[in-house]
Amino acid sequence: MSRARFSTTCFVVLCVGLIYVHRALSAEKTAQGNSCVQCHSKLPASSFYGAKSHGWVGSIHQRHGITCNDCHGGNPAAPGEKQAHIGVLGSSDPHSPVYFKNIPATCGKCHGAEYFKFKQSLHYQMLESTGQGPDCVTCHGSMVTKVLSPDALAGVCARCHNQSMHIFPDVPQKAKQVLLMLRESKALLDADQRVYTAPRSAKTAQILDEAAIELHDAKLDWHKFDLNSITNYLLKFYNTMEKLPPAPAPAGH
Repeated sequence: MSRARFSTTCFVVLCVGLIYVHRALSAEKTAQGNSCVQCHSKLPASSFYGAKSHGWVGSIHQRHGITCNDCHGGNPAAPGEKQAHIGVLGSSDPHSPVYFKNIPATCGKCHGAEYFKFKQSLHYQMLESTGQGPDCVTCHGSMVTKVLSPDALAGVCARCHNQSMHIFPDVPQKAKQVLLMLRESKALLDADQRVYTAPRSAKTAQILDEAAIELHDAKLDWHKFDLNSITNYLLKFYNTMEKLPPAPAPAGH
């Protein structure tokens, strides 16, 4: 192994190590003074509440300091279990922030743009009127947030959109294709942002910024579940990316 490659490998290992140390320190800092985290983290991972607590550690919610009380209520400063649980309501209680109809508004406290788009969707209208529409947890989970793969998404959509229920049975495959387009678009933008390294010309920087905005708008419109609108944003994105000048030659060529 060359000296340069060895140095690079050491640097990468060091960075990975620092990331894990940072996450551990962040989790410890978040737990300080929070009786919810301190108590629930001691529960066995095999139990329902223990599994939720253990899954929260290292999640994006934990990294941003979002703890149990932010969604469930309660008093994390209280030393005793009874006092800490005052105000906490079960998910089956219509007044609970995590009651299935209330979940969009609860998530919307932080994810305002996504909530705004979701309220424009037919899914939201169904959820409000009949209680049968999806909410944020349907696609993203709760404690450990996720983004569904295209195949998993098609499976979730097919729960309602299928031949037997006669509710737009073509939606699962269409949604899968649009999600694939979104993923490919993100990969393309990421690749070109690496190729066109700084310092960039003003024109190149403007094109990449414009493309990033169009891709962001497409992602936001996903929460409206308007597949045609998302596709239109992606077409604008591809047209913008085609305006990029020839990529610079690699160093040394």
